Formats: sequence, C-alpha cells, structure tokens
Amino acid sequence: MNESKPDWLTPEVQAHIREIAYDFHVRAFGEEMAWVNFLPPEEHMKHIYDMIDHAVSKGVKFEKPALGVTP
Repeated sequence: MNESKPDWLTPEVQAHIREIAYDFHVRAFGEEMAWVNFLPPEEHMKHIYDMIDHAVSKGVKFEKPALGVTP
C-alpha cells in the first residue's frame, strides 16, 4: 500500500486542519484545556498532574467517580 500523502494535503491545508481542530477544542473544552491538549505528550501530562496537585491543595477529593455531569 502506498503511504504517500495525497497531492491536496499541502502544508497550508494541514495548517488549516490544525486550526479547525484547535478551534473545536476551544469551543468544547475552553482556552486552557485546548492549549493543554495540543502540548507535546510529556508537557501535556506534566500540566495535567500540576492541575491535579493544585486541585488537591485546594481541598478537592477524588473519592467519588467522575460522572461527567454535575447534578
């Protein structure tokens, strides 16, 4: 199978696709999480762990499962 990119997938098109993906993440998750989602994997995990540490320092408890919906 040929693994080459199609002719239409130019760097400009790839940049436009990345911009669309980033805009979607901003709408879905907010500015900070959109930024975090596009970090390199090592930095992404470090930032997530820092957010968890900050939450714990403010008294957030992780004893109950996250259901994704606040009743």
